[in-house]
Amino acid sequence: MLSSSNWLQRSARAGALVIAALCTAAMVGPSAAADKLRIATASTSLAHGPLGLAVADPSIFGAKDITIEVTDLRGNSANCIAALLSKGADLCQVGTPTGTDAIAEGAKLKAVAVLTGPINELFISAKAAAASGVSPDAPVEQRIKALKGMRLVTSAPGTAHYLTLMSTLQKVGLSMSDISFRTLGDVPAMIESIRNGQIDGALWTIGSLGPLLKDKSGVRWISMARGDIDEFKTLPYVTVYARTEWVDANPDLVQRIHASYAEAIRRLKNEPEKSSKLFKEKFFPDLDQALWDDGYAQVRAAYLDGAATTAKSWQQGLELQKAGTGKDYKDATFEKVLIPAAQAK
Repeated sequence: MLSSSNWLQRSARAGALVIAALCTAAMVGPSAAADKLRIATASTSLAHGPLGLAVADPSIFGAKDITIEVTDLRGNSANCIAALLSKGADLCQVGTPTGTDAIAEGAKLKAVAVLTGPINELFISAKAAAASGVSPDAPVEQRIKALKGMRLVTSAPGTAHYLTLMSTLQKVGLSMSDISFRTLGDVPAMIESIRNGQIDGALWTIGSLGPLLKDKSGVRWISMARGDIDEFKTLPYVTVYARTEWVDANPDLVQRIHASYAEAIRRLKNEPEKSSKLFKEKFFPDLDQALWDDGYAQVRAAYLDGAATTAKSWQQGLELQKAGTGKDYKDATFEKVLIPAAQAK
Protein backbone atom coordinates (compact mmCIF):
# COMPACT_ATOMS: atom_id res chain seq x y z
CA MET A 1 0.00 0.00 0.00
CA LEU A 2 1.28 3.47 -0.80
CA SER A 3 1.98 5.81 2.09
CA SER A 4 -0.41 8.74 2.55
CA SER A 5 2.12 11.25 1.32
CA ASN A 6 2.95 9.26 -1.80
CA TRP A 7 -0.74 8.72 -2.55
CA LEU A 8 -1.48 12.42 -2.22
CA GLN A 9 1.54 13.40 -4.31
CA ARG A 10 0.52 11.01 -7.04
CA SER A 11 -3.04 12.36 -6.98
CA ALA A 12 -1.84 15.95 -7.19
CA ARG A 13 0.35 15.18 -10.21
CA ALA A 14 -2.39 13.22 -11.91
CA GLY A 15 -5.12 15.74 -11.29
CA ALA A 16 -3.83 18.42 -13.61
CA LEU A 17 -3.46 15.84 -16.37
CA VAL A 18 -6.97 14.55 -15.71
CA ILE A 19 -8.57 17.94 -16.19
CA ALA A 20 -6.48 18.72 -19.24
CA ALA A 21 -7.01 15.40 -20.98
CA LEU A 22 -10.49 14.26 -19.96
CA CYS A 23 -12.46 17.46 -19.54
CA THR A 24 -15.72 17.42 -21.44
CA ALA A 25 -16.87 20.51 -19.63
CA ALA A 26 -20.17 22.28 -20.08
CA MET A 27 -20.38 25.78 -18.67
CA VAL A 28 -23.89 26.51 -17.57
CA GLY A 29 -25.26 29.43 -15.58
CA PRO A 30 -26.98 32.77 -15.71
CA SER A 31 -24.32 35.44 -15.97
CA ALA A 32 -20.65 36.38 -15.93
CA ALA A 33 -21.16 37.97 -12.51
CA ALA A 34 -22.05 34.69 -10.86
CA ASP A 35 -19.57 32.55 -8.93
CA LYS A 36 -17.95 30.01 -11.26
CA LEU A 37 -17.75 26.49 -9.92
CA ARG A 38 -15.69 23.64 -11.39
CA ILE A 39 -17.21 20.23 -10.67
CA ALA A 40 -15.54 16.92 -11.49
CA THR A 41 -17.95 13.99 -11.49
CA ALA A 42 -17.36 10.27 -11.74
CA SER A 43 -20.47 9.98 -13.90
CA THR A 44 -23.41 11.77 -15.45
CA SER A 45 -25.70 8.76 -14.99
CA LEU A 46 -29.00 8.78 -13.11
CA ALA A 47 -27.08 7.86 -9.97
CA HIS A 48 -25.52 11.32 -10.19
CA GLY A 49 -28.85 12.80 -11.19
CA PRO A 50 -28.86 16.06 -9.22
CA LEU A 51 -25.84 17.32 -11.13
CA GLY A 52 -27.12 16.01 -14.45
CA LEU A 53 -30.39 17.85 -13.96
CA ALA A 54 -28.49 21.00 -12.98
CA VAL A 55 -26.57 20.85 -16.27
CA ALA A 56 -29.82 20.39 -18.17
CA ASP A 57 -31.49 23.20 -16.23
CA PRO A 58 -28.98 25.99 -15.39
CA SER A 59 -31.58 27.77 -13.26
CA ILE A 60 -30.97 25.32 -10.40
CA PHE A 61 -27.52 26.68 -9.59
CA GLY A 62 -28.25 29.94 -11.35
CA ALA A 63 -30.88 30.86 -8.77
CA LYS A 64 -28.03 30.90 -6.25
CA ASP A 65 -25.80 33.00 -8.55
CA ILE A 66 -23.56 30.09 -9.52
CA THR A 67 -22.38 28.90 -12.91
CA ILE A 68 -21.03 25.37 -13.15
CA GLU A 69 -18.37 23.80 -15.34
CA VAL A 70 -18.73 20.03 -15.27
CA THR A 71 -16.03 17.49 -16.10
CA ASP A 72 -17.34 13.97 -16.68
CA LEU A 73 -14.61 11.47 -15.76
CA ARG A 74 -16.58 8.54 -17.18
CA GLY A 75 -16.49 6.24 -14.20
CA ASN A 76 -12.93 6.92 -13.05
CA SER A 77 -13.48 7.68 -9.37
CA ALA A 78 -9.79 7.98 -8.52
CA ASN A 79 -9.33 10.70 -11.13
CA CYS A 80 -12.18 12.66 -9.54
CA ILE A 81 -10.35 12.83 -6.22
CA ALA A 82 -7.09 13.51 -8.06
CA ALA A 83 -8.66 16.51 -9.81
CA LEU A 84 -9.90 17.83 -6.47
CA LEU A 85 -6.58 17.46 -4.66
CA SER A 86 -4.65 19.04 -7.51
CA LYS A 87 -7.05 22.02 -7.43
CA GLY A 88 -8.13 21.24 -10.97
CA ALA A 89 -11.70 21.13 -9.62
CA ASP A 90 -13.54 22.80 -6.76
CA LEU A 91 -15.83 19.84 -6.13
CA CYS A 92 -15.66 16.10 -6.71
CA GLN A 93 -18.94 14.18 -6.98
CA VAL A 94 -18.12 10.52 -6.44
CA GLY A 95 -19.00 7.33 -4.59
CA THR A 96 -18.86 8.08 -0.87
CA PRO A 97 -16.17 5.48 -0.02
CA THR A 98 -13.77 6.94 -2.58
CA GLY A 99 -13.74 10.20 -0.64
CA THR A 100 -13.52 8.65 2.81
CA ASP A 101 -10.68 6.40 1.62
CA ALA A 102 -8.80 9.52 0.50
CA ILE A 103 -9.43 11.08 3.91
CA ALA A 104 -8.12 7.95 5.62
CA GLU A 105 -4.95 8.34 3.52
CA GLY A 106 -4.49 11.92 4.69
CA ALA A 107 -6.55 14.08 2.33
CA LYS A 108 -8.24 17.07 3.98
CA LEU A 109 -11.77 16.95 2.59
CA LYS A 110 -15.29 17.94 3.57
CA ALA A 111 -18.62 16.56 2.34
CA VAL A 112 -20.79 19.44 1.15
CA ALA A 113 -23.75 17.36 -0.06
CA VAL A 114 -24.81 13.71 0.17
CA LEU A 115 -26.96 12.82 -2.81
CA THR A 116 -28.18 9.24 -2.84
CA GLY A 117 -28.69 6.05 -0.97
CA PRO A 118 -27.85 2.76 -2.73
CA ILE A 119 -28.21 3.05 -6.49
CA ASN A 120 -26.77 -0.21 -7.77
CA GLU A 121 -28.11 -3.53 -8.95
CA LEU A 122 -26.78 -6.95 -9.89
CA PHE A 123 -27.62 -8.46 -13.25
CA ILE A 124 -26.80 -12.03 -14.24
CA SER A 125 -27.19 -13.66 -17.62
CA ALA A 126 -30.44 -15.42 -18.44
CA LYS A 127 -28.40 -18.59 -18.94
CA ALA A 128 -26.79 -18.32 -15.48
CA ALA A 129 -30.18 -17.64 -13.90
CA ALA A 130 -31.69 -20.72 -15.51
CA ALA A 131 -28.72 -22.88 -14.52
CA SER A 132 -28.99 -21.75 -10.89
CA GLY A 133 -32.44 -23.25 -10.50
CA VAL A 134 -33.42 -20.18 -8.48
CA SER A 135 -36.18 -17.77 -9.47
CA PRO A 136 -35.53 -14.00 -9.74
CA ASP A 137 -38.49 -13.69 -7.34
CA ALA A 138 -37.08 -16.09 -4.74
CA PRO A 139 -36.10 -14.81 -1.28
CA VAL A 140 -33.00 -12.67 -1.58
CA GLU A 141 -30.90 -15.08 0.49
CA GLN A 142 -31.50 -17.80 -2.10
CA ARG A 143 -30.55 -15.46 -4.92
CA ILE A 144 -27.32 -14.51 -3.16
CA LYS A 145 -26.38 -18.15 -2.49
CA ALA A 146 -26.91 -18.87 -6.19
CA LEU A 147 -24.00 -16.51 -6.99
CA LYS A 148 -21.44 -18.97 -5.62
CA GLY A 149 -18.96 -19.90 -8.33
CA MET A 150 -20.21 -17.28 -10.80
CA ARG A 151 -17.95 -14.99 -12.80
CA LEU A 152 -18.90 -11.50 -11.60
CA VAL A 153 -17.51 -8.03 -12.26
CA THR A 154 -17.80 -4.59 -10.73
CA SER A 155 -15.54 -1.65 -9.92
CA ALA A 156 -12.20 -1.86 -8.13
CA PRO A 157 -11.74 -3.01 -4.53
CA GLY A 158 -12.56 -0.27 -2.03
CA THR A 159 -15.22 1.38 -4.19
CA ALA A 160 -18.90 1.54 -3.24
CA HIS A 161 -19.87 -1.10 -5.82
CA TYR A 162 -17.17 -3.52 -4.68
CA LEU A 163 -18.02 -3.11 -1.00
CA THR A 164 -21.70 -3.65 -1.77
CA LEU A 165 -20.95 -6.88 -3.62
CA MET A 166 -18.65 -8.08 -0.84
CA SER A 167 -21.21 -7.35 1.87
CA THR A 168 -24.03 -8.92 -0.13
CA LEU A 169 -22.11 -12.19 -0.29
CA GLN A 170 -21.26 -12.00 3.41
CA LYS A 171 -24.97 -11.82 4.21
CA VAL A 172 -25.22 -15.57 3.50
CA GLY A 173 -21.76 -16.58 4.67
CA LEU A 174 -19.99 -16.24 1.31
CA SER A 175 -16.93 -14.13 0.47
CA MET A 176 -15.30 -12.71 -2.64
CA SER A 177 -13.23 -15.89 -2.84
CA ASP A 178 -16.46 -17.84 -3.45
CA ILE A 179 -16.93 -16.14 -6.81
CA SER A 180 -14.64 -15.56 -9.76
CA PHE A 181 -14.17 -11.80 -9.58
CA ARG A 182 -12.41 -9.26 -11.75
CA THR A 183 -12.55 -5.51 -12.02
CA LEU A 184 -14.46 -4.02 -14.95
CA GLY A 185 -15.80 -0.49 -15.22
CA ASP A 186 -16.88 -0.31 -18.85
CA VAL A 187 -20.65 -0.75 -19.17
CA PRO A 188 -20.78 -1.73 -22.90
CA ALA A 189 -18.10 -4.33 -22.17
CA MET A 190 -20.17 -5.68 -19.27
CA ILE A 191 -23.25 -5.99 -21.43
CA GLU A 192 -21.51 -7.71 -24.33
CA SER A 193 -19.58 -10.01 -21.97
CA ILE A 194 -22.83 -11.15 -20.37
CA ARG A 195 -24.52 -11.60 -23.74
CA ASN A 196 -21.62 -13.66 -25.07
CA GLY A 197 -21.13 -15.83 -22.01
CA GLN A 198 -17.73 -14.40 -21.05
CA ILE A 199 -18.99 -13.49 -17.57
CA ASP A 200 -22.07 -14.47 -15.61
CA GLY A 201 -23.01 -11.11 -14.19
CA ALA A 202 -22.16 -7.56 -13.16
CA LEU A 203 -23.01 -5.19 -10.33
CA TRP A 204 -23.34 -1.59 -11.46
CA THR A 205 -25.44 1.56 -11.35
CA ILE A 206 -29.20 1.36 -11.85
CA GLY A 207 -30.28 1.56 -15.48
CA SER A 208 -26.83 0.95 -16.95
CA LEU A 209 -27.45 -2.73 -17.64
CA GLY A 210 -31.04 -2.21 -18.78
CA PRO A 211 -30.34 -3.25 -22.40
CA LEU A 212 -30.05 -6.82 -21.10
CA LEU A 213 -33.73 -6.69 -20.23
CA LYS A 214 -34.74 -5.55 -23.69
CA ASP A 215 -33.30 -8.57 -25.47
CA LYS A 216 -33.88 -10.87 -22.45
CA SER A 217 -30.21 -11.86 -22.31
CA GLY A 218 -29.98 -10.77 -18.68
CA VAL A 219 -32.00 -10.82 -15.48
CA ARG A 220 -32.18 -8.19 -12.74
CA TRP A 221 -31.12 -10.44 -9.88
CA ILE A 222 -30.67 -8.11 -6.91
CA SER A 223 -31.51 -4.40 -6.67
CA MET A 224 -30.23 -2.36 -3.75
CA ALA A 225 -32.31 0.64 -4.83
CA ARG A 226 -35.59 -1.21 -4.53
CA GLY A 227 -34.55 -2.41 -1.08
CA ASP A 228 -33.65 -6.05 -1.72
CA ILE A 229 -30.94 -5.81 0.96
CA ASP A 230 -32.49 -4.28 4.08
CA GLU A 231 -29.14 -3.39 5.63
CA PHE A 232 -28.16 -1.18 2.69
CA LYS A 233 -31.32 0.91 2.43
CA THR A 234 -29.86 4.05 4.01
CA LEU A 235 -26.18 3.82 3.07
CA PRO A 236 -24.85 7.16 1.71
CA TYR A 237 -23.74 6.24 -1.77
CA VAL A 238 -22.85 9.38 -3.74
CA THR A 239 -21.27 12.39 -2.04
CA VAL A 240 -19.92 15.76 -3.15
CA TYR A 241 -16.51 16.55 -1.66
CA ALA A 242 -14.42 19.72 -1.48
CA ARG A 243 -11.03 20.52 0.02
CA THR A 244 -11.34 21.60 3.65
CA GLU A 245 -9.35 24.78 3.07
CA TRP A 246 -11.64 25.72 0.18
CA VAL A 247 -14.77 25.10 2.29
CA ASP A 248 -13.38 27.24 5.10
CA ALA A 249 -12.55 30.06 2.66
CA ASN A 250 -15.97 30.05 0.96
CA PRO A 251 -18.67 29.51 3.62
CA ASP A 252 -21.42 31.44 1.83
CA LEU A 253 -20.73 29.77 -1.52
CA VAL A 254 -20.72 26.33 0.14
CA GLN A 255 -24.15 26.99 1.62
CA ARG A 256 -25.47 28.03 -1.79
CA ILE A 257 -23.94 24.92 -3.39
CA HIS A 258 -25.67 22.68 -0.87
CA ALA A 259 -28.97 24.47 -1.36
CA SER A 260 -28.65 24.01 -5.13
CA TYR A 261 -28.09 20.28 -4.82
CA ALA A 262 -31.04 20.01 -2.42
CA GLU A 263 -33.24 21.84 -4.92
CA ALA A 264 -32.14 19.51 -7.73
CA ILE A 265 -33.13 16.53 -5.60
CA ARG A 266 -36.48 18.10 -4.77
CA ARG A 267 -37.22 18.49 -8.47
CA LEU A 268 -36.09 14.97 -9.35
CA LYS A 269 -38.43 13.54 -6.73
CA ASN A 270 -41.38 15.94 -6.88
CA GLU A 271 -41.35 16.95 -10.55
CA PRO A 272 -40.47 13.61 -12.15
CA GLU A 273 -41.99 14.10 -15.59
CA LYS A 274 -40.32 17.45 -16.24
CA SER A 275 -37.02 16.44 -14.66
CA SER A 276 -36.88 13.10 -16.46
CA LYS A 277 -37.51 14.75 -19.83
CA LEU A 278 -34.84 17.42 -19.32
CA PHE A 279 -32.23 14.92 -18.12
CA LYS A 280 -32.83 12.39 -20.87
CA GLU A 281 -32.80 14.97 -23.66
CA LYS A 282 -29.50 16.38 -22.40
CA PHE A 283 -27.53 13.19 -21.79
CA PHE A 284 -29.36 10.16 -23.22
CA PRO A 285 -31.55 11.30 -26.13
CA ASP A 286 -31.23 8.01 -28.02
CA LEU A 287 -31.85 5.64 -25.10
CA ASP A 288 -34.98 3.51 -25.33
CA GLN A 289 -37.71 5.34 -23.41
CA ALA A 290 -38.93 2.24 -21.58
CA LEU A 291 -35.42 1.47 -20.32
CA TRP A 292 -34.96 5.06 -19.23
CA ASP A 293 -38.29 5.10 -17.40
CA ASP A 294 -37.41 1.86 -15.62
CA GLY A 295 -34.11 3.26 -14.38
CA TYR A 296 -35.60 6.61 -13.36
CA ALA A 297 -38.42 4.98 -11.43
CA GLN A 298 -35.94 2.96 -9.37
CA VAL A 299 -33.37 5.64 -8.67
CA ARG A 300 -35.89 8.36 -7.83
CA ALA A 301 -36.50 6.87 -4.38
CA ALA A 302 -32.76 6.74 -3.69
CA TYR A 303 -32.22 10.52 -3.82
CA LEU A 304 -31.75 11.86 -0.29
CA ASP A 305 -34.05 14.68 0.77
CA GLY A 306 -32.13 17.84 1.58
CA ALA A 307 -28.89 16.41 0.16
CA ALA A 308 -28.17 15.12 3.67
CA THR A 309 -27.62 11.87 5.56
CA THR A 310 -27.73 10.78 9.20
CA ALA A 311 -24.85 10.00 11.55
CA LYS A 312 -26.05 6.39 11.81
CA SER A 313 -26.03 5.88 8.05
CA TRP A 314 -22.63 7.53 7.60
CA GLN A 315 -21.11 5.40 10.37
CA GLN A 316 -22.60 2.27 8.83
CA GLY A 317 -20.80 3.09 5.60
CA LEU A 318 -17.49 3.58 7.41
CA GLU A 319 -17.86 0.26 9.21
CA LEU A 320 -18.54 -1.45 5.89
CA GLN A 321 -15.38 0.10 4.46
CA LYS A 322 -13.26 -0.84 7.43
CA ALA A 323 -14.34 -4.46 7.08
CA GLY A 324 -13.27 -4.38 3.46
CA THR A 325 -10.03 -2.39 3.65
CA GLY A 326 -8.81 -2.54 7.24
CA LYS A 327 -8.09 1.20 7.19
CA ASP A 328 -8.60 3.61 10.07
CA TYR A 329 -11.46 6.02 9.33
CA LYS A 330 -11.24 8.12 12.51
CA ASP A 331 -10.71 11.29 10.44
CA ALA A 332 -13.72 10.53 8.21
CA THR A 333 -16.44 10.55 10.86
CA PHE A 334 -19.79 12.27 10.43
CA GLU A 335 -19.01 15.24 12.68
CA LYS A 336 -15.56 15.82 11.20
CA VAL A 337 -16.40 15.55 7.51
CA LEU A 338 -19.99 16.64 6.78
CA ILE A 339 -20.85 20.32 6.77
CA PRO A 340 -23.82 21.08 9.08
CA ALA A 341 -26.25 21.50 6.17
CA ALA A 342 -25.48 17.94 5.01
CA GLN A 343 -26.15 16.46 8.45
CA ALA A 344 -29.68 15.06 8.70
CA LYS A 345 -31.23 14.43 12.10
